[in-house]
Amino acid sequence: MFPDPIHIAVPASEHDPRNPPPAPPGVVFHYVPDLHPDDVEVVRGLRVTSVERTLIDLAEEMSPDELLATFRRAWTMGLLDLDRLRASRGRVEWRPSLAMLDEVILEFLREAS
Repeated sequence: MFPDPIHIAVPASEHDPRNPPPAPPGVVFHYVPDLHPDDVEVVRGLRVTSVERTLIDLAEEMSPDELLATFRRAWTMGLLDLDRLRASRGRVEWRPSLAMLDEVILEFLREAS
């Protein structure tokens, strides 16, 4: 078993009347609107969210300091594209973490420039 749950984005509404099956142990389903094609990549045959969309989604789970450190790490590894980050952020639906996310992005951009 993994120490942390695996989070999976499922394109659907959590209010879908068909009652989707419960997630298996160690897995958390997140029901999301269909993702924009630029927010999805295929890695080793698996459809995954882009680095930029993943960073945005992590704002729901991390503190500002943890998120900023994750941005720095992705940048250092050459995985983060700032134009794609701006575009992905512009497409994201409302969520409680957006104010914190925007503050982290501004701090990161100040550091990166």
